Amino acid sequence: MKDDTPYLLDDDAIQQFIVEGYLQLQSDQPRDFHARMYEELEPLDETGPRGHNNLLPCVPELQNMLDEPKVVGALTSLLGPNYYLHFHRHDHVNYPDGAQALHKDGDNHSHNAMDGLRRYHPTRFVMLLYYPQDTPVEMGPTGIVPRSQYVTRRDVDRLRKKSERIKSEIYQSYRSKLDAEAFRGTNRFQRYAEMEADFKEMHPDLVEDINAASAPWEEAKIPLSGDAGTISIVHFDIVHGRYTANVTGKQRHMVKFLFARNEEPTAPTWNHRSKAWQGSEDDPQCPIWKNVWSWHLGTSDNTTSQRDVNELSEVLGSRDDAIALGASYELGSKADGLSLLFEHFFSEDLDLRAIAAYGIVRAAEQALPELLSRLETADTDVQVRILDLIGDIGLHASSAVASVTPFATSTDVPLRRTAIEAIGLLTQQQSPLDDAVIETLTNALKDEDAIVVRNATFAIAKLGSKACTDEIIDRLRNNLYHWHHHVRGWGIEALQRLDDPRAMKLAIRYLSSTRWDPSAKSGDRALTEQPMKESRQLVSS
Repeated sequence: MKDDTPYLLDDDAIQQFIVEGYLQLQSDQPRDFHARMYEELEPLDETGPRGHNNLLPCVPELQNMLDEPKVVGALTSLLGPNYYLHFHRHDHVNYPDGAQALHKDGDNHSHNAMDGLRRYHPTRFVMLLYYPQDTPVEMGPTGIVPRSQYVTRRDVDRLRKKSERIKSEIYQSYRSKLDAEAFRGTNRFQRYAEMEADFKEMHPDLVEDINAASAPWEEAKIPLSGDAGTISIVHFDIVHGRYTANVTGKQRHMVKFLFARNEEPTAPTWNHRSKAWQGSEDDPQCPIWKNVWSWHLGTSDNTTSQRDVNELSEVLGSRDDAIALGASYELGSKADGLSLLFEHFFSEDLDLRAIAAYGIVRAAEQALPELLSRLETADTDVQVRILDLIGDIGLHASSAVASVTPFATSTDVPLRRTAIEAIGLLTQQQSPLDDAVIETLTNALKDEDAIVVRNATFAIAKLGSKACTDEIIDRLRNNLYHWHHHVRGWGIEALQRLDDPRAMKLAIRYLSSTRWDPSAKSGDRALTEQPMKESRQLVSS
């Protein structure tokens, strides 16, 4: 059996990723491979359907890059051995144009962004970015802000959301002036360009405020430049965007793949030698980094802040997001600090309660008694936020499964969504699964809400053979034709992870029938006595 240990990351690399939020590799594929990938990407549609989520069927050779031992080793180190190549992928093309605003993916629709701000800190998703061409700064590479993956951007987000409401109103005004057919006939990119121009003309003060709030982030960004074959792996929530305009006159391709962790960590999955934290001790985010390091190790965070709760309480109110978050984690390490965090979490101050939530998750099982005592009697919105925290605590909250499960049948849609997602995280060490959990997941596969169905399917994929029943297989099969692509995508993966011959046959049959042939036509070349060979010119990269 081949030993892949040399391709796993070491402690230093894992800690560097935890701190900086990214790492870079160089593909071992030859340059002609990358030139071929560039050529095959050129005619595709950035937003699909020929391309986008159908990127791999259109350019299947890209899988060879994803299967390189060093890539597999890095992803295994960060996400565990059973990570999943998510069905969403995107070839971001940088035409000769301007830079892209910095953002976090899913800013507007992340189902993990409770209160519009709070995302999960543990490494449950990463993005892999691949360049098929040499990408110097002049070509407008992707830019990232190191150390931004755990940090909220409260001031930027507040202004951005205000601007988006206004832009939506402007956009709808365009729609109201045209009938539906005429509106569809206009150029989408031109409509957005006109909307941006009108917004800037009508709201110059807001534009100035956004630019001022964004300036520190813009100043901190760095380019992910590199030769053809450069691979960057970044935390899903890192702040990123196009670094500069592309001034080369040639299209730049950056292929983005999304990878998901399947199991919560119970032990290191890299070349591990020492549990000691070797990184910075004086950065305000250090308490976050140490906590994520403990999470990767599969252990509890036993650090305790040496600072006084009164001092930390004052720091918690800082408008510097990194400082406030660090204080929240420190408060979560102290019993009297946890009480203060609960006070803020159950307040009406959205900014402060989102920050306080992180410290409560850091407290892990110490926070469960208070969370569970509030869960039964709280308003629905608060119940959703409590379930979100319990799910994020993960394996350390496994004792709460019986309390969480009834909410999966609530009449409230957000409650069902959040409860099902939490069940998939809390029950991973439960074997066999309780009958109530199996019944809950089975019923959720027929929920009227697509996100509930998606979350149930994702949970089943995580639980694998433990969740395998004939009824679950049948419902997963039926959902392969669900209208929502998330349900279909996770459904294929869940069937393959049930460790059941019938489930595997159903997955393969579906994949065979939906296979995408990128060729426009085939079989139409006249046969001659000469060997039939590929004939095409590679685009120089």
